[in-house]
Amino acid sequence: MRNLFLALLLTLLSVGSAWADWLGDKYSLFIHYGLYSVAGGVWQGTPVKRGYSEQILTFGVGFSDEYEALTEQFNAKDFSAQEIVQLAQRAGMRSIVITSKHHDGFCLWRTATTPYNSYDATPAHRDLVGEIAAACHQAGLGFGLYFSLIDWHYPYAMPFSSHNADPITPLHHEYNLKQVRELLTQYGAVDELWFDMGSMQQSQSREMYQLVHSLQPQCMVSGRLGNDFADFCVMADNEYPDYSMVMPWQTAASIFDETWGYRSWQERGKVEDKVQEKLQSLLSVVSGGGKYLLNIGPMGSGKIVDFEREVLQRIGNWMAPIQQAVYQTQPSPWGVKKGLPLATVAPDGKILYLFVPYNREGKDIVLPPIEGKMLRIQTLRGKGKITQQKQEKGVISFTLEGAAPEDYYTVLALHFDRPLSLITPTHNTKRLYPLEAEALYAHSQIDYYTGYRSIVGYRWYPQHGKQKATLSFTKEEKGKNIQLNIAGKKQEIALLSADSSLYTTPLNALHWQQLLVASSGGRFGTLPAKFTQKEEFNPEQWRTLPVSFSYQEKVSQGSARYLRYTLTADRDLVLPLEIQFSEGMLCLVDGTIVAGAIYRPQESGRLHQHTLRLPLKKGSHILLVKLYNRESRSMEARITPLQQIQLWHKSIQLPAVQTPFTLEVTKEMKPPFASPAHLYGIDLAL
Repeated sequence: MRNLFLALLLTLLSVGSAWADWLGDKYSLFIHYGLYSVAGGVWQGTPVKRGYSEQILTFGVGFSDEYEALTEQFNAKDFSAQEIVQLAQRAGMRSIVITSKHHDGFCLWRTATTPYNSYDATPAHRDLVGEIAAACHQAGLGFGLYFSLIDWHYPYAMPFSSHNADPITPLHHEYNLKQVRELLTQYGAVDELWFDMGSMQQSQSREMYQLVHSLQPQCMVSGRLGNDFADFCVMADNEYPDYSMVMPWQTAASIFDETWGYRSWQERGKVEDKVQEKLQSLLSVVSGGGKYLLNIGPMGSGKIVDFEREVLQRIGNWMAPIQQAVYQTQPSPWGVKKGLPLATVAPDGKILYLFVPYNREGKDIVLPPIEGKMLRIQTLRGKGKITQQKQEKGVISFTLEGAAPEDYYTVLALHFDRPLSLITPTHNTKRLYPLEAEALYAHSQIDYYTGYRSIVGYRWYPQHGKQKATLSFTKEEKGKNIQLNIAGKKQEIALLSADSSLYTTPLNALHWQQLLVASSGGRFGTLPAKFTQKEEFNPEQWRTLPVSFSYQEKVSQGSARYLRYTLTADRDLVLPLEIQFSEGMLCLVDGTIVAGAIYRPQESGRLHQHTLRLPLKKGSHILLVKLYNRESRSMEARITPLQQIQLWHKSIQLPAVQTPFTLEVTKEMKPPFASPAHLYGIDLAL
């Protein structure tokens, strides 16, 4: 199960038990409050409909002096830290994260770095960060801070672009360090520092990360600090991954996806619909093993919007009787998959909690095969009745009858006689390749727009095993340190060896039949189904080009190109493939991600390079390569099938285990944690 790798990570993280506490709490309140709340999404009587309302300075106002005049109206007369804490508790939330400073540079604490703050510059004359901190500590809630790495008020923080992921100048970086030092030394324990936007150099991210942990070792640092110097991954705004991650992760979402700060003209709809929407999102995140950070935007006076209060309270009321199915749980054994109920697992592994939606009423529910005997099914919430219940060869099935729409979900507890795990298909071959493994994912990012699904390791379920195995690797893996986990028994391995051989591939058995090219923009890690899924393929969205293994084009920043090759293998073979690219590359084989990397442009102009070894079965295959340019305006790629490749071989002593067993190979787990392992050329012969 995935908790084997989580346990490994837990022992390595410097934050220690703080990691388990942070992730186990599952559900937090996010608060966007500042000068933008006074404007409420309106400027000079006209709603500003471009962008989020908390960014109205750049999207609607345009002049900093006019925006700064909002300080005269910022009285925070209805802002009550105690009321916010009480609402979070009623909502079932275990911590609060508040915007200490957003992109506009206005600070909600009394800082010595600038008078542009809620104490010195406004009639409120209050340190709101201090008030929230004190209320959280008194109530026993976790206390966290949002901190924008960009600052539209600081004079040495240039440039200001529309995408908000700008470089941080040296003077601006020093300014940020001073402010973070204040926040971490004046308000007691800070459980979470939620950095946002900007595009830092690796040295800047490292320095900020080290500063946080030197001042507060238990403070969890968010992935948006950049360059993977973080304790947990953060998805894009309002993003809900359909894949599982082995690193701690979080989805930050707003009550209204359109904005985070208060918007007076927001169409709010029905409370009932919003409760159902956000409840589903919460359960989806928890089922995937993540943590849910749900945002509200108080009015300019600090008053909580009645609609948002009602939504949070109703979610809290719904969760009250089933807390054991949410907090401190393990993720669903099958992740988040279409057609299967959302689920969590009790800490001891013996109870499976199912969240069966009302619209599955009267339909057969069939779960994947599970090891162990189910002792009973208990209904924790809902009026529905279980009928036609049975378990055959590990497959549990039942029907839910009489469920009520107002229940949203029927919550069931399935009790087992042992810690449960799925009955997984074993790998019958004696040689294991990454393409055939279960990939272990994290979410890597240089900055917001470069976030993608990174592969930090692999997991197999071998049916065969011997006391000795041979690990083979290419020159790209040579010298790396990896970790081998066999049935929970771990060992460190240095990929060093003098024993090598040449591997030859019969390239004449491969036929490259077609090359199609499509264009898109957006974030690097976004993989729309229309580009990646066979059933969504529409030839009208692609350009047909002669088959070529090189590609070059002048592009705008933030551009992507998809190269879609169709090839046929006359026999089973292993294809070594060298991919060179300018900035970002994601590679998929038959819809499965097999490799990914993104780098800043090299001053030398040389291309980055990775070598993959792809085991291909006889028949037709689709090779998809996504290229992405974050900063430069020239995109280049070269894809080279290699007839010969040199492999190094290392003999490994394996512990005695029963077959089948779980085998994991991961990178050396140290900061930056979420960076990919780049072990694409390895194989294990058992």
